Amino acid sequence: MSCVLLSETKIGYIDSGIILSQYEDVRQVQVELEKEQKRLQAVYETKILSLDSLKNAYDTRSMLMSEEKQQEILNTMSQKEAELQQWQLKYFGPEGELYRMQNELMAPILKTIDQALDRVGTEKGYDYIFDASSGGIVYALDANNLTQDILDQLKKINTSIDNEQPK
Repeated sequence: MSCVLLSETKIGYIDSGIILSQYEDVRQVQVELEKEQKRLQAVYETKILSLDSLKNAYDTRSMLMSEEKQQEILNTMSQKEAELQQWQLKYFGPEGELYRMQNELMAPILKTIDQALDRVGTEKGYDYIFDASSGGIVYALDANNLTQDILDQLKKINTSIDNEQPK
């Protein structure tokens, strides 16, 4: 009987990497992100040059400075290095501005791709569509979604455990 059910199930797949590389809207986002990255990189390089010039000035003049002045400049350099690291995290870090910008720009595109998947899945009668590049399901017939059944079952299990516990 399972062979009959299996033969009635229609499964397809996509390669999201190809979709993302060939979809023009994604290319436009990539161009915009590259422009912003280059702008930020230029700002970063300017900050590094400023720090480097401060270090060079210290290296060439430190012999002529008092210990207080040396310590003051060393403290300034440490502060600038810390600021540079914070700036780098703020813009290039895993939750930085560049990452946020990418998510904001990609959100409507991913929504459009999801709509296309839903339409293709529905119109062509697919039960499941997998993503070959990630191995995940990107479309499934709602009738095959067992998520709520599992949640209901978990509630039943938790209730029975609670009732067995001595009060």
